[in-house]
Amino acid sequence: MKIKVAAAAPEMLPGQPGQNMANVLAAIDRARADGAQLLVLPAGLPEDMNRGALERQAGPMTVYPITKESLPREELAHPHPGLDILCCSSDTPATVASHLENINLASLASHENMAVVVLACPMGGDGGTLYTGQCVIAQNGAILRSADGYAFAQVTIPSREKAAPVEEIVTEQPTTPWTPLPEQLPRILKLQGEGLARRMKSLGATQLTVHIDRTASSLLALTACVTAVDKLKLSRKNIHCTAEGSRAHQIASAFGVTLGGQGGLTVDGTDLTVRVLEGVAPSHYAVNAMVPRSVARLAMRWYANTCGDMALSQPIRSIARDDDASPWVLYDFLLHFSLVYDLPKWTQARLLEDTFEQTYDLNTIQQVLDRFFDVYRRPAPCDGPAVFSTDAIREVG
Repeated sequence: MKIKVAAAAPEMLPGQPGQNMANVLAAIDRARADGAQLLVLPAGLPEDMNRGALERQAGPMTVYPITKESLPREELAHPHPGLDILCCSSDTPATVASHLENINLASLASHENMAVVVLACPMGGDGGTLYTGQCVIAQNGAILRSADGYAFAQVTIPSREKAAPVEEIVTEQPTTPWTPLPEQLPRILKLQGEGLARRMKSLGATQLTVHIDRTASSLLALTACVTAVDKLKLSRKNIHCTAEGSRAHQIASAFGVTLGGQGGLTVDGTDLTVRVLEGVAPSHYAVNAMVPRSVARLAMRWYANTCGDMALSQPIRSIARDDDASPWVLYDFLLHFSLVYDLPKWTQARLLEDTFEQTYDLNTIQQVLDRFFDVYRRPAPCDGPAVFSTDAIREVG
């Protein structure tokens, strides 16, 4: 039997119940216009919503979790046999880090149970934190749709009498576990830029101050500043940038920002890896606070390859290439398994050696292990966008 299903993540704005209600009604209207017989919304919608009005708007369409009880995420990870549709309305926001985890979870759950999985994560945020509202529709191990805000697909409810065989899905832990898929790299810049724009708007700030040097992370912070002022339709001259080195000056000039000076909101470019290794606690808005160094390099390489501006791409590639000289990937490997899985030191040491023994000499690996575990402390929360949320990973891991 074929039916049409939708997953929607209407934006929830703090302190704006009327707008939130309108956003949910608009999502229901869109799903009905598409002919959906089933709509999944995120769990945890504000309690002050008019449920009666929402049910009337839905009409014959089944809506989770408004008219039906939503399936908890734990049930999605370990589904009961015999269910044809697993409707999971998550109350855990999706981040860049958990984006792939959600896809894997939906794919595996639908494969294990030969079922349809419809997953919706919240959209919105407060201050400088932004969540894009991931929606996933999977069937028999295949991802039919994965998009931010809204996903729609026609699915086939499997026949229990004539169940078609499905190839086994094998997932492996990647060598660089923080590494997002190529199509996810723009999401990093989007979350950072929109989160910073929200913070500027909440503070009434129109000017930014940022410092760039010979690291990819500092360039990522500047790129987020440019994305934010462009979104707010402000002049890039409102970004006051101090630049260290000739290539940094070249990049700042190519972006069209103001060299030198200070004003408005100060943006800290310290990345997650440096926060852990050097015990740095950013005192300003930390746009890279939840971005590992190795991911910052990948994001800037992606930007250099797609910006279409030679004056930017060449110096950005040069800085990203020089940043490869240090074994950041080794530190980030340990950081991932410490933050997300809390593995003991000896287990991480064995994993590091087994994974990188063909790439790095044992002396380098040992130096990384010694330094990391001498200084490692779980980083304290700070003011910045939750680009990589270890809490979100822990929820689905």
